[in-house]
This record gives sequence, C-alpha cells and structure tokens, in this order.
Amino acid sequence: MEAEVRESRKALQAALNIGAQMLSSGAEISRVEDSIIRMCRAFGAETVECFAITYVIVVTISGENLTELTEIRRINTFDRNMYKLTELNALSREICETQMNPEQASQRLREIENRKSYSLSGKMFIFALISLSFTLFFGGSLKDMAVSALIGVLIAPVENVLSRSAMNRFVQVFLCSVVAGLLSIVMAGIWRGVSSELVSIGNIMIFIPGVIFTCAVQEIFSNNMLSGLTRLAEAVIISLVIATGFVLANVLL
Repeated sequence: MEAEVRESRKALQAALNIGAQMLSSGAEISRVEDSIIRMCRAFGAETVECFAITYVIVVTISGENLTELTEIRRINTFDRNMYKLTELNALSREICETQMNPEQASQRLREIENRKSYSLSGKMFIFALISLSFTLFFGGSLKDMAVSALIGVLIAPVENVLSRSAMNRFVQVFLCSVVAGLLSIVMAGIWRGVSSELVSIGNIMIFIPGVIFTCAVQEIFSNNMLSGLTRLAEAVIISLVIATGFVLANVLL
C-alpha cells in the first residue's frame, strides 16, 4: 500500500511540477490543464480532475494502480520564458507518446530548468533592438534611435540585477522605468536634437506587458474568466506602474 502511495505521489508531483513551470513561463490555463491531465493519464491515472488559475493548480488523480491523491501547487514566480515553455510543452508530449516514467520526467524537467536563459549580452542586444525599432516606428531620427538603443543597453544590467532580487515585480518594473526615464532626459540634455519623448517611447516598449495582455484576452475568450480578468488586471497595473515611473523621472528632472 505504501509503495502504491509513493508511486502515485511521484506521478502526481512530476505532472504538477511540469504544469507549474508551464504556467509560470506564460502558458494559458487551458494548455496547463490539458497537459497535466494527459501526463497523469500517461502515468497510469484513470480519473484526473485538474483546476488551474493564474496562481494555483489543484489536481486529483485516481486509478486501479494509483492511490487517490490530491495536491495543490502555489505559483509564486513568473518569468514569461517562451523558449522554456516550448521545451516544457515538448516534454509533456513526449511523456504521453513514449510512456516515460515519473523519474525520467523529473530528470528531464531538471535539465530544462538548468539550461541557461538569455545571457546579459543577449539581453542587452534585445533591449537595444526593441528600443531603436519603436523609436523609429514613432518617427524618431537616427540620433533618437542611437540614444534609445544605448539606454536599452544600459537598462539591461539594471533589469538583470533587479530580477534576481526578492523584490516585488511591480517595484522592479517601476525602478527600471524611472531609470530609463532619467537616462532619456539626461541624454536629451547632453545631445542636441535628441527628443526625450521619442527616446522614452522606445524604451517604454521594453516593459509593456504584451504577452500578459494577449494571454488575458485568450483566457477570456476561452471562458476562463477568472484567470483572464486576473491577467488583464495585472497587465493594466504594470502599464500604470511603467507610466508612473516615467512621469516620476520627468518630475525629478
């Protein structure tokens, strides 16, 4: 009996761990629930009940060879990593297709978690590219684009340090916005012909929660109203935090 309980718990925890990582990486609720249900059935569960919202996953499994168990997983971190999400989605499919056991699935999950994310230099390049692209889109000159790209490069280390801290993510976005706003004003004062407004609008786009907003709309149209409204509220709050940060920078200078 104890051996059955241990096997059931291993199967449930393996599926929950993967589902939790998928949710924190930006997956929509329906994908998370469907993946967990399929993985649990691949591990031998005959009946699976799964309920997920933005911050919590609840799963109950039972079957002829599995003891009935229920576990709850609280989601505390969000990194919106699309590459990691692709890997996790591929892992869930492989579990269902190859009848992978829970130990192998857990090992594969650890490998995915241990893979390096974007390097600092890669993040600096991405931030610079986003900044100059949107500055150009909104009518900025070559000078504006150059300054916007430079600020994007300078913001990347700041964002990197803050993201590793235990600081609230809204505070992280606020501080990055303040720093970006201050740099745009200072650069505009140093270089003649540079518009701090056009530079700022390019830098703002680094932090705009486009993925969160898109997921929110998708959740609402998928009848996951609670998660959709939660993510929509999150996107609105982040947008307000970004705006407040840039306004504060203008007030300070």
